[in-house]
Amino acid sequence: MSPQRPHDPARRALLRGGGAALLLRALAVGLPPAWLLAASAPRPARSPLALLAARDALAQSSPRALQTLILSTSSAGDPVNANCPGAYVPGAQNNPLLAASRVTLGAGGARGASVWGELPEALRARLAFVHLSPRAVAHPEYSATMSLHGAVKNAAGNGTEMLASALAQLAAPGLGTLQGEPLPLCREPLTYEGQPLQNLKPSELKALFAGSDPALLDLRATRDAALGALYGDLRAQGTRAQRAFLDRYLLSRDEARSLGERLGALLGDLSTDEDLRDEAGDQVIAAVALAQLQVSPVVTIRLPFGGDNHQDRDLTEEQLQTQESVGHLADLWARLGAAGLRERVSFGLLNVFGRELQRNSQGGRNHNRAHAVMVAFGAGVRGGVYGGVTGEGQARAINPATGAPDGDIPADETLEAAGHTLALALGHPPEAVASRVRGQAIRALLA
Repeated sequence: MSPQRPHDPARRALLRGGGAALLLRALAVGLPPAWLLAASAPRPARSPLALLAARDALAQSSPRALQTLILSTSSAGDPVNANCPGAYVPGAQNNPLLAASRVTLGAGGARGASVWGELPEALRARLAFVHLSPRAVAHPEYSATMSLHGAVKNAAGNGTEMLASALAQLAAPGLGTLQGEPLPLCREPLTYEGQPLQNLKPSELKALFAGSDPALLDLRATRDAALGALYGDLRAQGTRAQRAFLDRYLLSRDEARSLGERLGALLGDLSTDEDLRDEAGDQVIAAVALAQLQVSPVVTIRLPFGGDNHQDRDLTEEQLQTQESVGHLADLWARLGAAGLRERVSFGLLNVFGRELQRNSQGGRNHNRAHAVMVAFGAGVRGGVYGGVTGEGQARAINPATGAPDGDIPADETLEAAGHTLALALGHPPEAVASRVRGQAIRALLA
């Protein structure tokens, strides 16, 4: 992006409020944020048509349909690893309040909390659990885990990026989303190109776009004013092709204007309960709505599985949250099906660290730097358990060809392997993934 001029009030107004404000303006206008930024940038600037050409070129290079990613993440280190398929091994103290059974996943399966086996069979066919070593043990190491300890490189290759942001950068041109940055719907911190992104609560989206809210009328006025300013600028300085491109948006004014109204309608199921507002259920609803309207290539949410449960004496919270969040996964799957998105949207879960399989003196679970789990499903994912864990709570190596434990991917490299493999499962070309997310591919996981 071109540097800002000292006296550029239009650009300052456009950018005021950060990325979320830019997104809301783009939704109101019906134009991608890249268009707004390019149109307000000092001349010479890379034209919006050049941005679109780059998008089309990247889309044609992908071997399979690119996926939008809904990513669940937690800096609390939720104990999903303690009760998932593959964690029921001799010596482990799994939650006694959760019934255990063999859970069928794809062509195989493993013993785990039986609630996982209650998910629809079609979902379990592409539901994967990758047992890994997070190599983090403290909450402030969240950013380190999310960048796979430096294995995720920025676009220039000379620094690091969070996995969610790197995946968004890879996907945005091919998906043609309204914005290129990931969109955080949960409270977990997320950076993009080193800068923190602003959280956008589901209830805030609904308040802006639902029904005939006065804010929606304000956005319509914003849309008309912004389009007028853009057209005036391009009439004076743009090319004929640029003006023709903008004319196509102007001719579909009603369609662009309805974007916010459509989003408001899709958010109609958000909870009216104060205790549930903006929590996991609402985040699932909003994430599917944003994916349906192709707003962002990556949306982050948080599905809790017990949280920071050192003092969960009888593991009741772990039990309840595990059951609730598996239910949220079932709801996510159902909503993706209703929207026709099961072949276009994938899900991932990756937390800062896992929890000990052994309970502490208070009955809860302490942090575990040696074992966590990545959960994923999508069109590019083959259901199953990949790798494993010892009864002492240490992740095992992974055989990349079969997914069995004790293979060629050492335990200390399983976090990087999981992130690299997730990127491949989203449909990104191997050469692009190799340049941004370093690690070995777990080939057995890829459908």
